[in-house]
Amino acid sequence: MKSLSTLVKDIQQVLMGVHVPTTAQVDAFSKDLAAILVERLSQGAKPPILRMSNYAMPDRKLWYTINTPEDAEPLSPENRLKYDYGAILEAYLMFLAEVGGHSVKHKQLEVNKHGVVGHIDGVVDGVVVDVKSASPRGFDKFKYHLLDSDDPFGYRDQLSLYVEGAKYLPDVTVKKQGAFLAVDKVSGELALDTYTAKEVDYEKETLRKRGMLAETVPPPRCYFPVPDGKSGNLKLGVECSYCPFKRKCWPGVRTFLYSNGPRHLVKVEREPDVPELK
Repeated sequence: MKSLSTLVKDIQQVLMGVHVPTTAQVDAFSKDLAAILVERLSQGAKPPILRMSNYAMPDRKLWYTINTPEDAEPLSPENRLKYDYGAILEAYLMFLAEVGGHSVKHKQLEVNKHGVVGHIDGVVDGVVVDVKSASPRGFDKFKYHLLDSDDPFGYRDQLSLYVEGAKYLPDVTVKKQGAFLAVDKVSGELALDTYTAKEVDYEKETLRKRGMLAETVPPPRCYFPVPDGKSGNLKLGVECSYCPFKRKCWPGVRTFLYSNGPRHLVKVEREPDVPELK
C-alpha cells in the first residue's frame, strides 16, 4: 500500500516514465477532463451561493459576491484561461497520483457541512487532498508550510470544511487532517503540505455569515488603504487590489500602470508620472 508521504516522489516517477497509465486510467481521465471543460466554460450560468470555496472571504467581499455579482469587474479572457488551465492542471495531478499507484477516490465528490457545500478534489491514501496550482510566490506558502500565518485566500478554512464534510466516508481513514498538493505553474515544482483541521464552531459561524448576507447593505470595508511610498498618495493593499469589487467598494479609485504592475490609488497628492488606465 502506498502512503501519502511518497506522493510527490511517485508523481515525479510517472513523469519520468517509470509508471505507464493503463487504458482504463486514460479513459477515466478523459471523462474527468471533459467534465471540467463543460463546468468551467458554463460557470457563469450558476447563481452564486455560500460555498466552501468562498467561505473564508472577508465579509464585505462575500456580501458583494453573493448579493451583487453584477458589480464585479468582468474576468478577462486571459485570466479565465489562466484559471481554466489551473483546473486542468489540478485534475492532471490527481491522474498522475493514481498512475503512480496511490489510492485516489471520491474525485469531485460533493460534501456538506451545516448546509454549506463543496467539492473535494479527492481522497488520496485515506486523506482528503485539495490540489492547488499557484504562482511562484503563492507556491512558497505550501512549500514552506506558511498558511497558518499567511493565508489571504482562506485555504485553511476551505480544507478544514472539506475534512469535516468528508470524514464520514469509510475511505477517509485520517479524520482530522487534510493535505494540499500544490504545483508551481511556472517551474512545475510540487509540494505536499499537511494541516490539522481548524477547531472552529462552523455551525455558529455559518449562522453568522448567513445573517450578514441577508442584510440589505454590505458590512464595513475589510481593509484600509496604505501609503504609496513617501508621495502622500494612498493605494489599495494587495487584498483589495485583486478584489473584483474594488471599484464598487472604493468609488473614484484611479489605476496607474507602473512597470511592476498596476497601482490603485484612492488618494492622489502627487500625480504619478506613468500612464493612467481610463
